[in-house]
Formats: sequence, C-alpha cells, structure tokens
Amino acid sequence: MDATGPNAEIQHPITQPIPPSIAAAIEGGATVITANQRSARSLRYAFNLHNRSRGLTTWQPAPILPWDAWTASLWQELVITGKTADMLLSPAQEHTLWREILASDPGLAQTLQSTDSLAELAADAWSLLARYNGQPRLRSSWPNSETQALERWSAEFERRTRSQRLTPRASLEDTLRRAIEAGHLRLSTPLALIGFDILTPVQQRLLEALRTAGTSIEPLSIEAPTLQKQLVQAVDEIAEIESAARWARTLLQQNPSLQIAIIAPSLESRRSAIDRSFREILAPHLEDIQANPETAPYEFSLGIPLSHTPMVRVALDLIRWSRSPLAAERISALLVSPLFAMIEGERSARASFDVLELRRARLLLPEISIPSLIEILRRSRRPQPLSHLLRTLEAMAQSTPAAVERRTHAAWSDHIRTLLATARWGRDAGEDSIEFQTRQKWENTLDTLSTLDFNGSLVRFDQALRELERLADQTLFAPESHRSPVQIMGPLEAAGSRFDALWFLGAGDLAWPIAAARNPLLPWPLQRELGLPGSDAATDDALALRVTQRIAASAPAVVFSYAAESSDGAQRPSPLLRSLHLNPLSIDEIADPAPSRLQIPLEEFTDSIPIPPLPDHAVPGGAEILKLQAACGFRAFAERRLGAAELREIELGMDASERGNIVHRVLEHFWKNTQSQQQLKAMSRDQRETALAQSIEFGLRRAAATSAPGWEQAYIELQRERLLAILSPWLELELLREPFEVRFSEEEARDVRIGPLHLNLRVDRIDLTEEGEIILDYKTGGVKASDWQGDRPDEPQLPLYAVVTNAAQPETPLVNIAFAQIRAGKDMAFESYTAKITDKPTQKRPKLPFEEQLERWRLVLEDLALAFHRGDARVDPKNYPQTCNYCAQRTLCRLNPAAFDEDLDEEALTDAAHG
Repeated sequence: MDATGPNAEIQHPITQPIPPSIAAAIEGGATVITANQRSARSLRYAFNLHNRSRGLTTWQPAPILPWDAWTASLWQELVITGKTADMLLSPAQEHTLWREILASDPGLAQTLQSTDSLAELAADAWSLLARYNGQPRLRSSWPNSETQALERWSAEFERRTRSQRLTPRASLEDTLRRAIEAGHLRLSTPLALIGFDILTPVQQRLLEALRTAGTSIEPLSIEAPTLQKQLVQAVDEIAEIESAARWARTLLQQNPSLQIAIIAPSLESRRSAIDRSFREILAPHLEDIQANPETAPYEFSLGIPLSHTPMVRVALDLIRWSRSPLAAERISALLVSPLFAMIEGERSARASFDVLELRRARLLLPEISIPSLIEILRRSRRPQPLSHLLRTLEAMAQSTPAAVERRTHAAWSDHIRTLLATARWGRDAGEDSIEFQTRQKWENTLDTLSTLDFNGSLVRFDQALRELERLADQTLFAPESHRSPVQIMGPLEAAGSRFDALWFLGAGDLAWPIAAARNPLLPWPLQRELGLPGSDAATDDALALRVTQRIAASAPAVVFSYAAESSDGAQRPSPLLRSLHLNPLSIDEIADPAPSRLQIPLEEFTDSIPIPPLPDHAVPGGAEILKLQAACGFRAFAERRLGAAELREIELGMDASERGNIVHRVLEHFWKNTQSQQQLKAMSRDQRETALAQSIEFGLRRAAATSAPGWEQAYIELQRERLLAILSPWLELELLREPFEVRFSEEEARDVRIGPLHLNLRVDRIDLTEEGEIILDYKTGGVKASDWQGDRPDEPQLPLYAVVTNAAQPETPLVNIAFAQIRAGKDMAFESYTAKITDKPTQKRPKLPFEEQLERWRLVLEDLALAFHRGDARVDPKNYPQTCNYCAQRTLCRLNPAAFDEDLDEEALTDAAHG
C-alpha cells in the first residue's frame, strides 16, 4: 500500500511554523505582501508561533499584508503627509456613483426597473480597463451600442470623480505610481512578494516604479518538497468528496497535528455537499444540534453572504416587516426564532400560536403586516397571552417612518439600529461566539451604509433598505478561524500557503480549469488586445497550469481526484495534470473503504400491554372517527387516539375546507330566514338573489371575524361572485324537489351513542316533507350514494346521522338521506338514497326499504365503533394504495412507498400490496 494509505504516516510533516525564507525576509526588515487575505492571516499566525517557539514573550507584529491592505496603507501615508486631499472610494460608494449615472441616462430610464445589475457590470468593465491600461483604447470608435454606452457612462464617471476629488479603487495603483515618480512617496523597507500567480499591468507598473526609486523587491517561493503526487478516479462527485474525507480522517488519526488542505474549484456550488460529507465522516458528533460547531476538525476559508446568516436573515426580515407586510411563512419563522423578542416563558406558547392560530391566518393571507398580527394576537383566546411579543410588536408599529420621508444614509442606519433594539433582536440570554462576530459584521455593514452620504444625497427608507440588502448580499462572513487541521478552500486562496497534505477535488477536464468570465460590455477585439482574462485560451491555460503546478508544490503529499461521471457528463483527467507525472491509484489504495451500513435484524415481540380505555364521554372527532376506521384502523388509531395528525398545507387565500365552511354558513343563514320551499317559490328571482346576497355577505363577514384581518377587497369580491355563481343554480335545483320545510339547520347533537362510543355530531340540515324527515349533508367535493354502502363505507356520516336521529325521534319517521352536491356545472345534484335530482329528469333507484337499510347501517357503524373503542389498529387500508394517497401516517405504517408512484401499473400495485 502507498505511503499515504490508511496505515501509513506522512514521513516529513511541517516542522517549521513559518517558512525560513519568509522568516529571513522579516528579520531583514522586509514587508511581506501576499496575494490574498488568507495567506496573510496564516503567515502572521505562523510568525507568532515561531517567536513563541524561540522563547520570546514580546515582539513586533509581523509586517505581513495582503496587496489591497498594503496599497491602502500607502494611500493613508499620502493623506497623512498632505500629498493628496482626494477620498478613496469604497466599492459601495463606487456602486452608488455608477447607479446614479445609469439612472440619469435617458436611454435607460424606460427600459430598466433597477439599474443595480447593470451598474455592477459597468463598474467591472471600467475596473478591468483601469487595471489593464485600456481606458484610452475605449475612446476609439466602436460600432456596437453596448460599448458606446459604456464609453458615455465611463466619461461621466471620470468627470464626476475628478470634479469631486474622488479616487476609484481600480485607479489606486496608478495614483500611487505617479506619487512615487513625483517623489511624494518613498518606501524605506524592502518588499517580499508571496503567492502571486499573475500581476496585472498596473501592479507591474507600480512595482517597477518602486524598483526605479530604489526599493528592493523579491518574489519568494515557499514550495514544499513533494514526496507523493497521486491521481484518483472516483465513480461520482459524492464518492470523490467522501473519499477525500476518509483520507483526511486517516491522516489525522495517525497525526492530529497535521495541516491538511482540501482544494475545490467552484467551492461555492459544492460547499453544501462537501460540508455534509465531511460532517458525517470527520465530525459525526455534530449531528447533535446542541454540539459546538467550533469543535469540527475542518473549516471553510471562504465565507458565506452575510445575508445568509441566521442573525442577519432575521434582522432583514424585521426591517422589511416594519415597512410593509411580510410573507406569512417568514413571520412563522420569526415567531419561533430565538433571535426575535424571545423570552423563556413564551417559547412554547409562540410555537403553539404559530401552529394553531397563525396558521389559519396564513391560509387566508399570503402576507401579514405588523398591525394585522397585533390584531390577531389581541383577538386570541389563548390561556397564555403572548404579552411580551404583543408589546414588542406595538412598539415596532410606532416606529414606522413615512413612506415619502427622506433622510441621510447615516440617519437611516441609526433608525435601523433603534428599530432592531425595539424588536429585541438577538438572544436574550447572551450570544455565542459566532453570533457575536455576526453582530460585529452587521454593525460594520451599517457603517458602510452610512458612508454613502459622501455625495450629500437624501433617500427614502425603501431605498436605504434596498442598498443595505445589496451590501449584506455582497459582504462575505466567515467566523474567526479556530485553526482546524483540515482547511477547505478554493485554488486561489491556497496561494502563498504550505501544508502537510493536500487533496485537490474536481480535477476533471470538465471542471478544471474554470473558464474565465468575460464582460459583455467590452468589445471582443479590445479584450484580446489588452489580454483580459478569458480573451485568449492559450494565456488562460498557461495561468491555470501555473496555478496547478503551484498547488502541486504546496505539500509533500498531494492527491488530485476527479469524478468519472459528473453532473455535466463523463470526465477524464484535466490536461493540466499531464506535466505533474501523477501516480494513478484506486480509491481503496488512497482512502479507507466506506464502512458497510449496519444491518439491524428485525426484532419480533408480542405486545401484551392493554390499550388504555377511552373515557366515558364524547370522544373528539365526531363522525370522522368512523370514516377513518372504515378506511384503515391504523390511521384512525394514530390520528384519533395518538393525535398524530399532520399540519395543514398552506395555500394562498382560502383552502377547500374554508371555502366549504363558508358555503355552510351562507346556507344556514339563508334557510333560517326562508324556512321552506313554499317561501322560496313565492320569491321573485330578484328577491331570491337579494336574499342570497345578504346570506353571502353574512358568511364572508363571519369568516373574516374568525380569521385573519385585512383581506384584500378584490379577493373578497372574487369569493362573493364565486358563491353567487354556485348557489344561485343550487336554489333552482331546490325548487325541483318535493315540497319541504327546513326543520333544523346546522343542528348540534351532543354525546350521542353509537355502540360503545360517545360522539358529538353536527347535522347540516333536516327537512320535513309530507312523508317524513330527510337528512341533508352539504358537499362541495365529489361524492356518490354508493359511498354509504358496504361494511366499510367511504362516507359514513349520513348513515350515522340517520341511525342516531331515527333512534332519538321515533315519533317522526325518517324517510331518506341525501348528499347536497353544491358544485359547479353538471356535478351539481341532490343525491338521495332513493333518487338523484339534477337539472335533468330525476333518476330513481331501486333500493332496499329504507327501514331495512337503516338497520344494516346500524350494525355496520356499531362494528366500526367497537373496533375503534377496543383499539383495533391493524394496517389494513380498504383500497390499497388509493386509500393511502393522502394519509400522513405512511412513514409509521411502513407500507411500500413505491406503490404510490403514479407511473406504476396495476400489476406493480398488486405486487406492492402483497410484498
């Protein structure tokens, strides 16, 4: 097995905390300039370790700076010495200038809703031209409109920066070069450059000016002696990542002090997959949500957008909510978040309020404002009022600025800080380290927002919020490094660093090298002439080869890997690997094999513990209990004995259940005022429409009173029209029936008995005809009379009502039951036990005498009631798998989920049912 196999150790781990060449340069008085921030941080840390190992107790901070920080320090020296009075623009300030220029362009005013994206593109194009000395060439005559527009915008940008004494960041190197050539800036220390794969023309010109002025500049190399260079092919991308994780775990088990790098091109898109595999293999203890994430043996060098962190996501939601309604699902997230006005005494009450009360409001309102939620809370009948949350919301409602009010960005930053303090943003019991760092980064972002007052403009709150959101999206947040032994980074971040072992993921020909992005505002000939990234394949390949060779020399043990099958297709090794002379190995030779899943044998036992008896009073659930028992005993037991019901899904506006309830309320109101078919016939059409409209208004008003406030008027009007379109034809159908009087409407029957069960029922309607009583059940869904039949009826409600009503009122004969199918079009029908009445001729049905059918129903229903009462929880769906399609208990009953695939044929369903 190879020396980097699972049972071998790396023979020459890094013993020097800082490369000798860099230590010597610092001791010689040089300032070390790195290509990126990560390299500067790592070298400063290594320098401190080096001094400790020498027994020193105090020392001067290491003069190690990334390029941007070094040039900014030179600029500060110019400012301090009075050699310049210009202001160096930040990226946010530059973006503001570009956006103002584009917004004032008459050719764009009518075509763009937002200029932010185009402003970023224009700023990037101008920066490329500045860094590659291409600004004079832009002023040449180019035929395409995009370049002509960029030339026009660039001229205005340069005019404004000159007139306002502003220096763009891309012009900094050239400005420093001119200061050096004029003798305004001198460097007294030599320079050492680390990790630069390429220097732009303006960087080269600046360094050349320093050399001419007498500054010594020396590029340093910190290559490690390469002992092993290997190539591994994995089956797919997930197997590749898991192999790297197992390889790293083996090395750390052999030597926990090793420094291991995992390099991944396009790390942003692969981050979640890498994190998932490394967490499972290297840090399984982090599966416990209470575990400290800082104990992980790996960390990512690349941060995530600040707006994606939990704290800032909550902050932005609260700020948006203060100005306008927020999406209902985001409000639910805020309610259960410990970062929004949470106190221990309200934690469970807020979660319960979200599930039981706010969820109902979410069914009706896609967005909810702070005043609307305050109203919902005030109407709540909860035994534990959420007084702390209510006071917080009332305070937030008082701090909403006027929509047209204009302030400076700094004033809006202060307002946002006050608003978040009012909202009690953050943990009440103290923040952990990551949250503390997130808050600091957030405060820095608000300070950056304040700097946008450089041009003296006043903005509305929504404009300031939009800019704050953009800043939070573009600001990367990475917690302070806890020096994990495994560092995960991109190829450019690894520049200037040395490791004990390194694994390069994604070295296939489809993934590496990464194609350079080109700016569409710059003409192709100009890009080629200037040598911009992405303009010449040979130049790009040469740069990628230098990066690959630099990575291969960064550790004694190096592994390059690729997936034979990627998301983009089949892969081979990248052509850039040919010059490295890698030793091909199999996955098993380089990493421990993946452990086989532990197969736990199924344990069988006899459950002899009796089920607790039902209480001797009405069981919640009504007729639904018998419907569930008829469908499947296990579902009835799980939902009505164990309470394992699923949450209702959220829909915009009213769901089918709420619309059906409103139909019930409308008809209840109508028939309590009309009372008989005779009165209905006596009405003219206009009178009938007026009475129906009044009942619809009652139904909608009552629904609004028991639901969330603030329905949109247009939505209410749509529901009113829908109800009128459905119920007007229904009343016409009522006229076709035998004469009747409405005896009861929405009548409650409490503590009725069926077999051993006590139930509370609610009967939609009972009509009295010349022959006797008829029980009606309103249905807005599809049903049929055959649903009453069999030992396991699909719709046992009406038979149940009939049995208990007939037993309770023997003096008035019950002669029929009927579905009132209140549906649009041809499905509208009055379907009774004996006949189906539609707008076409009535269809008679030969049936058993109704008295005999009542007795059959009684026996069937008592059997179902007895089965539920004694806890018959057998997994026995009536029509598998159709019965199970909408059942939330499928994960518990363990029926074959493949049977619910819509594409399976009948034979597959039969096999699944008997498998």
